[in-house]
Amino acid sequence: MNLTLPQSGSNYSNSRSSKVRLHLLTMSFYVSSEGGYKPVWGPPTSTLNFCEVDYEFTPYVAELFNTLTNLTYIILGVRGLLSTHSTHYRQLGPKLPYLALINLGLASSLFHSTLKYPTQMCDEFSMLIATFIVFYRLLSFSQTYLSKGTLVGGLCSLMGVVVVAQRMTGESTVQQIVFTGMVYWLWHTCFKLISSLKSEDKLKKRMRWMAISGIAFFVTGHACWATDFYACGRLRQARQQIGMPWAAALELHGYWHIFTGIGVYIFMLLVECLAITGGKTIDKEDRPRVSSQGTWPFMVFLESGTAKCEVITKKDN
Repeated sequence: MNLTLPQSGSNYSNSRSSKVRLHLLTMSFYVSSEGGYKPVWGPPTSTLNFCEVDYEFTPYVAELFNTLTNLTYIILGVRGLLSTHSTHYRQLGPKLPYLALINLGLASSLFHSTLKYPTQMCDEFSMLIATFIVFYRLLSFSQTYLSKGTLVGGLCSLMGVVVVAQRMTGESTVQQIVFTGMVYWLWHTCFKLISSLKSEDKLKKRMRWMAISGIAFFVTGHACWATDFYACGRLRQARQQIGMPWAAALELHGYWHIFTGIGVYIFMLLVECLAITGGKTIDKEDRPRVSSQGTWPFMVFLESGTAKCEVITKKDN
C-alpha cells in the first residue's frame, strides 16, 4: 500500500501560501448565461460576464440594461465639459477627466453590448485611464516630492504591471484591485486637503459633505456589483417571478454604472475645486472660482470669475 505523506515544514506552508496568492490573482468573475437570441457578434469571448441574461431582448445587444446605464458616464462627462467651457477654463488639463469619463461610457457600452475580450480590455483600461488622470491632477498640486515627469512614469509603469498581470492570468482581478484602491486613496487625499483649507466655513463644510457623498455613491455601487455576482441565482429567480418591466430594477450591475459614475464625477469636480482653492492653477484675474451654491450631491462647483457668488474662496494675503 502506497501512502502519500503531506509536505512538511516551510515547504508545505510556502506552497500553500503561493497557491492562495495565485487563486486571488486568477479569481473568476464570470456568470454563465443563455439568452433567447443568437448573437450577431458571435459567442462571448470575455472573461467577465454578469447576472443579466445575455441577448434576452435583441441579438444586437448582449446586456441591454448594463449597456444603457453607461449613459451616466457620458451625460456627466458632457456636463463636466460644458462646465469647464462656461467658466472659460480653456486649458486642456481640466477637460481631460471628463473626456476620459465619456470614453469610459462608450467603451463600457461597447463591452456590455458584445461581451468580447477586446472590448472588455477597452472597458477595463478606460477605467484605469480615467482614474490615473484624476490621480495625476491631484498629486500634481497636492505634493512636492515627485515631479510631474516622475508621476507620469510611475503611473505608466503601474499600467504596464496591470497589463502584464492581465495577460499572464487571463483575469482582471489585478485591474479591479488597482482601480478600487486608487479610488479610495483619492477620497482619503481629497478629504485631507479639504480639512486643511483656509476658506469660508460654509464652502469647506459643503466640500466635505460632497466628498462623503462621492465615496458613499462608490461604496453603494460596489455593493451592487458584488451582490449582482454573488447572489445572481436568487436575483434571476426573483426577476422571473416579478416579470418585466419591474424586473429591470434588479439588474444590479447597472446600478454600479450609475452610482460609480456619480461618485467618480464628484471626485473629478472636487479635484478641480481643490486646485482652484489652493491657487495653484490659473493665475489670471478671470480664473474660475469655487461656489457653494450647488445642491446635494453637487454642493460645490466652478463658476466664471466674473459671475456673482455669495460664498467663494478667499485669497490668502
